[in-house]
Amino acid sequence: MFRSIANVLRIATSAAAVVACLAAGVAGPGIAKDLVPVTVRLAFNYNGHRSPYLLGVDKGFYKEEGLDVKVLEGKGVTSSMQLVASKQDTFAIVDPPSLMLGVAQGMPLKQVVQLYQVSPNAVASWTSTNIHKPADLVGKTVATLQGDTTTTMLYALLAKNGVDAKQVKIVASDGGTRNQTFLSKRADAITGFTNDSAIGLKALADAPISVFAYSEFGINTMGDGVAAHVDTIKERPDVVRGFVHATIRAYQYALQHPDEAIASLAKVAPSIKRDVEIEKLEATAPLLVSADTNAHGIGYSAKDKWEATQKLMLEYGGLSKGVDDVSVYYTNAFLPKSK
Repeated sequence: MFRSIANVLRIATSAAAVVACLAAGVAGPGIAKDLVPVTVRLAFNYNGHRSPYLLGVDKGFYKEEGLDVKVLEGKGVTSSMQLVASKQDTFAIVDPPSLMLGVAQGMPLKQVVQLYQVSPNAVASWTSTNIHKPADLVGKTVATLQGDTTTTMLYALLAKNGVDAKQVKIVASDGGTRNQTFLSKRADAITGFTNDSAIGLKALADAPISVFAYSEFGINTMGDGVAAHVDTIKERPDVVRGFVHATIRAYQYALQHPDEAIASLAKVAPSIKRDVEIEKLEATAPLLVSADTNAHGIGYSAKDKWEATQKLMLEYGGLSKGVDDVSVYYTNAFLPKSK
């Protein structure tokens, strides 16, 4: 199944990536040119499902767009957004719910490519606890991650499904503590991504683990995208366009060549288990594909999805005020032209 999905991505994006390079005046990696320094801030640590950014650097995809990109680890999506809002970083990996909360707080950010069409947010639990749905979390302890969208949206998941959050013991901590809390069985369940923690924990656990996605219970808010400062979008559109084109190209290539992507990851995180990280990357493929991307190309933002996400955030996700036109949150202007 993975190969067929990857082939869809290849067909949908390879021609567009070539056109994008030609449109940007790229002559190839062998021709010297001044490179614009750019940073992209991850939400947390280096990992398999975000390895395409590292691969894009190693393969010279960003360089071909005139960019000298540094991929940096983060300390939570809120922190990453703040760094872009203060112009200390150029781009950040941000999901739509977090972006909406940031904009409501005055952060001048906008999504320039929406990679994950489906949210990977999930709850993993010890199978012996019989946790299969949000209502099963009542009376249970859930280990969560401070400053992460999985924690924010856990409260939305509970509220939408009629579960009083006060009846669930939610313990937020840093990533290492969260994982150890769960693996030592001091928590019944743990939040994470279907293409990250849910896979990594299964490789470490000494007992069976069950997983359900938030999207199965009405919380599908899309996932990873890339946000930039509105000033960057206005003043340096070529930088934004080049970064978006190279990133889409990197994802397409990574899904076709997962071993190469994880080799790039291993350079900055040598202690990884390569087979586990490859599985995370392969689990990312279906998240990128939707009817919208089939029509418009990978990375497309559909207005109706943003409207649905804002509605959900206003009702359950702690968003205090919305906007009349959700297009203030995103732009499709920098995507490769689909054919």
